[in-house]
Amino acid sequence: MFNVRSFIGLQNVISRFPTTQRHLKLIYPRFSTVQPESEYKISDEDITRLKRKFASPRNIVSNFYNQVERTQNIKTGCHFGFNKNKKNQWTCKLSVQWPNPIVFSSVATTKAKAGETVSLNAIQWLQDMEKLDHSGKPLIVSNKQRIDVASSPIASIDLSEQNVKQISSLVQKYNQDIKPLINKGKPVFIEDGQTDEDELNYVLPSFSHFDHTNRNEYLYKNSTQTLKKLVQLPIDNYELDILNMIENNQVTIIKGEPGCGKSTRVPNFIMKKYSQEKKGSECNIYVTQPRRISALTLANRVAEERSEELGNVVGFQVRLKQILPRKPGTIVFASSGILLQKLQADPGLKEFSHVIIDEAHEQDINTEILLMLTKNALQLNEKLKLIVMSATLNAEHFQNYYGHSASTIEIPGFTHPVKTQFLSKQLAREWGLFDTTVEENGKPYWNPQLVANVIQWIHNNKSPGAILCFVSGWQDIIDVNKLLQKRRHNFDIMFAHSKLTPEKQIEIMNPASNGRRKVVLATNIAETSITINDVVYVVDTGMQNISSWNAEKGIKLLDRCWVSQANAKQRRGRAGRTQPGECYHLYTLDRFNNCSEYPTPEIQLTPLEHTIINLKIHSQDKARVVLSKLLNSPSVETIDIAVSELQLLGALDREEKLTALGKRIAAFPFDPCLSKALVNSVFFKCLDSTLTIITYLSSNMNIFKETTAADSRIIKKNYSSCSDHLAVAKIYSEWNSTQNHYNNNSNSSLSRNNLILINKLKNLFTQHLYNSMLLEDKDMNNFNLNSEKSLDQLVPAVLISGFGNLVFRRSFMRRNGRLDYTFINDAGIKVILHSESVNYNKDKENELLTYFREGRSLDHDAVMLNKSSYVPPTLAVLFFNGQASFKHDGHNNCLIYIRNGKRVNISCSKGDWETLLSLRNVIKRFIDFLTETYGHYETNDQSFDEIMNFRDSLCSVLCKLVEK
Repeated sequence: MFNVRSFIGLQNVISRFPTTQRHLKLIYPRFSTVQPESEYKISDEDITRLKRKFASPRNIVSNFYNQVERTQNIKTGCHFGFNKNKKNQWTCKLSVQWPNPIVFSSVATTKAKAGETVSLNAIQWLQDMEKLDHSGKPLIVSNKQRIDVASSPIASIDLSEQNVKQISSLVQKYNQDIKPLINKGKPVFIEDGQTDEDELNYVLPSFSHFDHTNRNEYLYKNSTQTLKKLVQLPIDNYELDILNMIENNQVTIIKGEPGCGKSTRVPNFIMKKYSQEKKGSECNIYVTQPRRISALTLANRVAEERSEELGNVVGFQVRLKQILPRKPGTIVFASSGILLQKLQADPGLKEFSHVIIDEAHEQDINTEILLMLTKNALQLNEKLKLIVMSATLNAEHFQNYYGHSASTIEIPGFTHPVKTQFLSKQLAREWGLFDTTVEENGKPYWNPQLVANVIQWIHNNKSPGAILCFVSGWQDIIDVNKLLQKRRHNFDIMFAHSKLTPEKQIEIMNPASNGRRKVVLATNIAETSITINDVVYVVDTGMQNISSWNAEKGIKLLDRCWVSQANAKQRRGRAGRTQPGECYHLYTLDRFNNCSEYPTPEIQLTPLEHTIINLKIHSQDKARVVLSKLLNSPSVETIDIAVSELQLLGALDREEKLTALGKRIAAFPFDPCLSKALVNSVFFKCLDSTLTIITYLSSNMNIFKETTAADSRIIKKNYSSCSDHLAVAKIYSEWNSTQNHYNNNSNSSLSRNNLILINKLKNLFTQHLYNSMLLEDKDMNNFNLNSEKSLDQLVPAVLISGFGNLVFRRSFMRRNGRLDYTFINDAGIKVILHSESVNYNKDKENELLTYFREGRSLDHDAVMLNKSSYVPPTLAVLFFNGQASFKHDGHNNCLIYIRNGKRVNISCSKGDWETLLSLRNVIKRFIDFLTETYGHYETNDQSFDEIMNFRDSLCSVLCKLVEK
């Protein structure tokens, strides 16, 4: 493949030499005509590209010149020099004498950035000089050996004569019989307007005038009766003001301090007003919450305050669980994602009279998108009333967003007095600790012993009352729980985490057993919209796990970070909701004052591919245009990278329109990479296993309970020796076929609750497959996914087609001359395999691995993978996204170029490569055809039968290619 950018860079290098030396193959002189003070610069675009590719550019340059001096026995004159100017800017100059004297320079705000930029310039120059390969490895030949051991083939493909015959026959069959069928005309598509409303959406049924009259009478009578006497809350004094504001404005913004009662009372104010006017059946309120547990608890609370059972006027709707009102005149509490689904079918939200977006300050992605789409719904439906509520939002920011149609009201809060204490040396001594370290390198220092000691101290020294402890993540919950379990105590320990089922989450509302103290270990899921009545004491570690996305390097970073001041105040307020309380912040007051005022919007911290696909359902505008309409827009660079990824995936075309694949995967509620793998698994007859894997990855569930990483690895190896994904699928399949033998008292190492949740989600995602016309029946009980044996040999193929991530084993020479191995990804970043993976400590096996976007940064220099799968080199060549090309170097090396020049070096004969390339092209065209037409053919169509028969032959040949 001809690379224009590389050619231009080469021309720049050539122009530095005398005309007589401009040959097709450059021969560099011992003494160059380039002067030492000459400087080399590359474009900002190249800098951005190289940044994504190389995690530690300065190390690459230093290592390169160290190897040159060691192996070539010459002095390279490599020197980094730094200076700081009067403007506090750093200048870095890198000068080298080999292979030619040259100087690179850069000015930046920090020393590290200046050094990074000059190193990237040097890397590009060395690549143009053909001294570095595309992954940053040296290309230098010494008299004794080639030190470019890194560029030796990482794997080899050697097709047997039988393989070649099978592929040739298949390709011939496609060209002669299948291609004409595909080209002669595609079936006429009939748009299916029916959606799975029963399970995914809530649409009010049609009622007669008599029904509405009866409902109005019931609601009127209920509103005028003496209801259960309620605790007076601050918002009750503002009822008329709020109702008048809602009546006279399309958008009402309520900034209500914690404890004011906005989440429970505002929906009821509106319903009561309509009911007393005998128009209750016209009032249908939908209230969104960022978390499922909030929707559940608020629905219960409001129904209780109305002296009603859930399912009459008040209901809830979250994933996998719902109790919906059966009649007009309703209040429904739901998770934000459910309303996003409704907006797909009804952009004007005409089934509702009022939509309330609660906890808007949390700025999660779903809320961010809801704010934009409801703004559009207001234009389509002038009768719709929108209420935006939050405790800590910047009301002026929101009012500017909605314009003149919005009005704002502020409600003071009421919480009982909360005695607040920050960490001090004196307190630490009382808690039995002398080390008060809370921070290392600007990040929180996790000390579970401190947390356990504080909980024990409160238990020993304070009056009765539940303890709510905020930590950053699930592992922190486990750490503290283990320490508490080792002590003599009378604790009822409960957990609050998003990975738990709704039934398990709601248990935190239960009182403690007689004579015992309740301890709730929670993440920030318990910060808002949840009142645990018996909480008196709050322990706040000040920590939270923030998942961010480095778009340039393609790495997901999971870091423990400090919460914002707004988060800390929310946590503190949990102690004073129903009675006076105490809060212990396990960090200093100075640390609190240095925290940011508000949290960073989630949309600025996460990959945008799924968000863009979701928004394409509502608008075909370019991603930059649509995302600029959000309240908090992400950076243009992040948007462009996400669009490029979707185009590489095949979900968007060059004009950013949804392709056939894009339209298919828009039906799925998870990452487009997972969605594409799932779609392809239908075509390659491995749907059952792949659906389990995708459900497992998207739900982030752990199928094991209380097992060490080593124990988990040993269990998985019994099911697959080289794929964590396939091992999980087989474990689930075995459990599912025998689950009646499992019960809560089982000693199995499997987590029964999580496996049950995966089973429910798998059923739900089956309905999405049906909606996307990839299955003939939405009921798994009617359509047995195991009716055909799942071709598990092809699971790696569909995974790599979706994930697009490759990790490969790379050889390198240690200083002592010993050959060693490491894994790196295609961005050149070192990869460490977690000890729970079946591929752990298997450096000399499984040259190619694939993984989903789950790596976490270790000191920002390496990525750790918990789950990976071996990909046979043949399947990697056939199914990897992007362009693939062959370059012959005289040693039968097949260099597969992918993603703007990144490459994987596989040894392969030219003949085998041409055979594989012909099959790759057939597979691509065939998948494109099926993606566009599958589900639209009549099952008795003869053409369909021929095409499916060819699909079966293709799968059979692929399975034989990977047989060992």
